[in-house]
Amino acid sequence: MKFSVIHGDVLKHPCGALVVGVFKDRLTETAEAIDKASEGAVRRWMESGDISGCFGKCVLFHSIKGVAAERVVFVGLGKEPLEERLSTEVQAAIKLAYMASSVVLTTLEWLPQSEPEWIAEKTALFAQTALDRPKNYKSHDVNWKVPALIELHSKTRKTAINKAVQDGAEIGRGLQQVKNLADMPANLCTPTFMATEAKKIAKEYGLEVKVFDKKKLEQLKMGCLLGVAKGSAQEPRMIILKYQGGKKNEAPIALVGKGLTFDSGGISLKPAKTMDEMKYDMSGAAVMLYAIATAAKLNLPLNLVAIVGCTENMPGGNATKPGDILTSYSGQTVEVLNTDAEGRLVLCDLLSYAIDKYKPQCIVDAATLTGACVVALGNVFSGLFCTDDDISNQFWLASRKSFDGCWRLPLHKAYRDAMKSNFADLANVSMAGGAGACTAAEFLAAFVGDTQWAHLDIAGTAWKSGKEKGSTGRPLSLLMEFLRARIASKA
Repeated sequence: MKFSVIHGDVLKHPCGALVVGVFKDRLTETAEAIDKASEGAVRRWMESGDISGCFGKCVLFHSIKGVAAERVVFVGLGKEPLEERLSTEVQAAIKLAYMASSVVLTTLEWLPQSEPEWIAEKTALFAQTALDRPKNYKSHDVNWKVPALIELHSKTRKTAINKAVQDGAEIGRGLQQVKNLADMPANLCTPTFMATEAKKIAKEYGLEVKVFDKKKLEQLKMGCLLGVAKGSAQEPRMIILKYQGGKKNEAPIALVGKGLTFDSGGISLKPAKTMDEMKYDMSGAAVMLYAIATAAKLNLPLNLVAIVGCTENMPGGNATKPGDILTSYSGQTVEVLNTDAEGRLVLCDLLSYAIDKYKPQCIVDAATLTGACVVALGNVFSGLFCTDDDISNQFWLASRKSFDGCWRLPLHKAYRDAMKSNFADLANVSMAGGAGACTAAEFLAAFVGDTQWAHLDIAGTAWKSGKEKGSTGRPLSLLMEFLRARIASKA
């Protein structure tokens, strides 16, 4: 899809489909204009029930008198304009108008009290992803038609509107790339493949890239990451991408991602049911790779470094066993009581490395870390753990602005105390039981020290199960809003 902004009389603009909003008890400006041009047809259709102002209800008409568009899609906006409904409204309209080669959207008049640039960006983002479907490998697949051109109608010629549309489309493309990578099967998306993908990203977006193989990880003494990898025939990789968009000597923001390309649970084997979904255990890594790529595409004035650790967790003959003790990159030792609590072992080495080598101003990690977070927050919110109230507030605002929700959960010394071991500095699970998401976050906090840090547990939000199985691309939208919030806080 290509995106642009148009001006002037939208009724005279030739296009495949014109998308118009209607409220339950009134018409928007464009709907009024169509009603006048069609000699009252819109109001007659509203009275007869052919057009509904109920939220999300869409209907398509062909060849309306006085309208140059081949089709007009009327979208119900409910009783009052609400920002949180925009996604459903735009995506419902695009799904109905998908056969049109070009679609014109009039969303800037749907939310009169909202910031036009915000509406423009979100409209483009939602339109870009409206027709997404999971990546598949079917031998015979139908062609998936999408509009070639999406146009936003604006009464003003503000440069900021044009930029917002292009930014929204770019974030949408980032989401699509995350989804495509995460939906790949684990026999194709291996740690080596992830490294190859990172090199392609670096070349396309002008980023620096480094890839550390097993030998280099051994030289770095990343004992926890290597301990997780021991049972797999696939060798691990640590991948680093750097983007220099800020001042030369400014400390970067570190983006750390968990990249378990498949997680069987290791010796602590998971149940067979839905184990196929453990291909999504690399979602945190996928998000961080494309977050830094999208930031580069948007030319954000920040310095960023993305560090992801990729491996499988398998029950091979050489696999780490419950009771084994691993030495982390930081020098702290960990007693492995449950090999299925492996994500924190990978992340602890990555976090320590990020702090040691890059001295970041803050670290954000994303990981499909705990089933306990799904129990706590379901599939609505990602779990947020922070060592700093400022960073928590920035994420909360980013969450509300992006509609990619997160909810803060507690860190506490009691959770750390419950991981005390007789044989190592820490155990990798709590001796007390319960609070699994909080325990995992507190384990990571032991490797962060005083560095400003936020941890996103995305186990409930990174993908959907059941009939709609597939990656969601979350929390890429949240991260992009957070990065821009960091920029705004320093302005």
